Amino acid sequence: MRFSIQDIPKTVRRHGDTLSLSLRFLRPGELQAEIAHLIAFHEQHLAQPQRLFMLDDARACIGDYRLAHALLATLSNWYRWQARSWDTVLQAYDKSGQAQKQLHEADIHSPTQLRLALYTTINESQHGFLSTQMRTETLERIAHSYQLERATLEYLLTLDSEDEALLARTSAHAPDPHEIRTLYNQWAFEAALFSASHVQFVIDYAAFARLSTPDNAQTIGSGIGSVIKRLCYLARTLGVYYDLAYQDAGGGESHLLLTLYGPQEVTGRAQQYGLRLARLSRYLLGYGIPAQASHAKTHKSLPLSPAIVSAQATVHMLQRAYTFVITPAILHLLHIAPISSAQATENNPTDSTPTAVETNNTASTLFDSSIEQHFAEAFTALTVNQHLHGWHLEREPEPLLLSHGIFIPDFALTRAKQHIYVEILGFWTATYRERKLQKLQQLQTRRDIVLALPREAAAAFASLAPHFPLILYDEQLSITDLLQVLQHHYDDFAERMTTLDSATIRRQVEREGLLSEQRCYELLHCYRRAEIQHAAEQITNTEITFTPGIGLYHQRWLQDTHQHLTRWLQQQMTITSSTTLPLTAVIQSMREMQAILMNCEESVLEGLLATWADIQIVHTSIFEAHVALSSPEKSSPLATIAEQVLISPPVQDQYDTMTHPPHSSLRLVKERRPASKKRIRDPIEQEALWDNS
Repeated sequence: MRFSIQDIPKTVRRHGDTLSLSLRFLRPGELQAEIAHLIAFHEQHLAQPQRLFMLDDARACIGDYRLAHALLATLSNWYRWQARSWDTVLQAYDKSGQAQKQLHEADIHSPTQLRLALYTTINESQHGFLSTQMRTETLERIAHSYQLERATLEYLLTLDSEDEALLARTSAHAPDPHEIRTLYNQWAFEAALFSASHVQFVIDYAAFARLSTPDNAQTIGSGIGSVIKRLCYLARTLGVYYDLAYQDAGGGESHLLLTLYGPQEVTGRAQQYGLRLARLSRYLLGYGIPAQASHAKTHKSLPLSPAIVSAQATVHMLQRAYTFVITPAILHLLHIAPISSAQATENNPTDSTPTAVETNNTASTLFDSSIEQHFAEAFTALTVNQHLHGWHLEREPEPLLLSHGIFIPDFALTRAKQHIYVEILGFWTATYRERKLQKLQQLQTRRDIVLALPREAAAAFASLAPHFPLILYDEQLSITDLLQVLQHHYDDFAERMTTLDSATIRRQVEREGLLSEQRCYELLHCYRRAEIQHAAEQITNTEITFTPGIGLYHQRWLQDTHQHLTRWLQQQMTITSSTTLPLTAVIQSMREMQAILMNCEESVLEGLLATWADIQIVHTSIFEAHVALSSPEKSSPLATIAEQVLISPPVQDQYDTMTHPPHSSLRLVKERRPASKKRIRDPIEQEALWDNS
């Protein structure tokens, strides 16, 4: 059970208009005897009910009641109140087992069920009211029915109350005063963060680069990029809102200003978000890291505390803002005796070590909002079907250095040489809007940024409309709208056509015979169906043809394939004594005849079959299809299939005067029925209602 900032002894100072806050931290060796006395008090009350644990006696061990309250909360990390087990207590009071049998037969297995049975009995026998005079007699009778003593019954009725909970230690050994002081200092520090609007860290990224590469093999230019992406990854993974700014410290030194926004800025509630902020700050400052993580060999597990120049938080308390400066002395108190890995897992199951955080990357924790997550998931799903006009999505692209800050886009879209950034703007708070506007105003000259913002926030960001392509969304960002904006603002089809080598592609078609439509997209530098049809016009001639759904093919190759397939069909029909063959068998044979058709989809092969007039595909059902040959010497094989499905001949009547042209194949013709004549009734003439003549 953590304590709040109001429970910590503190000092407030005023410097002009600035209020500064100093918390009471425990130095090494401070209150050694008092804390030891408090630990002994807990050990003496182990396995004792909470009603015997006098808080005033516990606070007297420390002397300072406010500090004692915080230390008692700290000791809850090792000592907890646990409710007694129903079966254990019942076995202790019922040696014979008769009471357990009676209660089991009455379906009573907990104090709640026993109280319900008591209320039911009183309602039936006493009409819902039990007087003081009748209480002892009634409880005696009920206890006797369960083979219990009256005192035992009354104890079982209150077994699950807080007063009857027993004190238990959750660790194998009692803590020492050194551990209590360390955890108190850490929780006091984090209690300040729970009430903070923002926490600022000034980071020397060059020092961090030296920590990452002791041999100085990494340059400063690459160092700042890796540090920024590392910080962004940590903030996104832990779900903390952040901001980064670039600062020139002078003298060739470079600093990064990392701002983590606290619960007061986000939601005003510290419980859940404040824990995430405390976890990230704990990792940045390097305290409370399990021993096995602190000795990790990878640079991603190194704490940033040696590279932190300064840090401070703006804490809100009693409707006032206070500056809480994090000094090296405070960091020294937080670094004492890092907790072990097993204890960290046992006592803080919600906390994750830096190494564990990186190996447990769930999608939901890597996005600032559900809108970004749904957009990324939808984009990935469409990538499989190649419906994205050649665009590829990149998460957490490289940061953009501004004159006053750093801008980190949400996504980047790449296609060939094009690189477009996508920023999804939310409507968080007025402060958030001001920060976004300030950064985007510094990027007005760029032409490679697309902004998506909610429709209700369009007025707030109206000043950006003349400078950036905007996409308005209601609940989720539509990928179709994004593709339309990209097509309108970043269409480079004409430029791609200038790089088209038509002669080389013609030679390749002549050499291979067929280039499937999928390969044509790549060779013709096209991404859309409309583009590939225009690009194919520069390739086609009297010998090379382009057909949508098939691709580019040479007429000589088409004729050779047609001859081989026709000869094979005739042979197979002669062997099987059938006029049709299954479409699946024909497609398999085509792939075996031509190696270039091996990787083609069935729709491509069906398109090839449709180009030949003497080969026809007959769909006998939605699940089966056959291939037939038609020749002028023989009757159409389709007629045979039509007869098998009992197609009735068309019926003409006196109203059917249309002449149907002859056709080589029999079509399904519905019977035309004469349209019913509408009976014409004599019009009804109504006389004037006011005409009395």
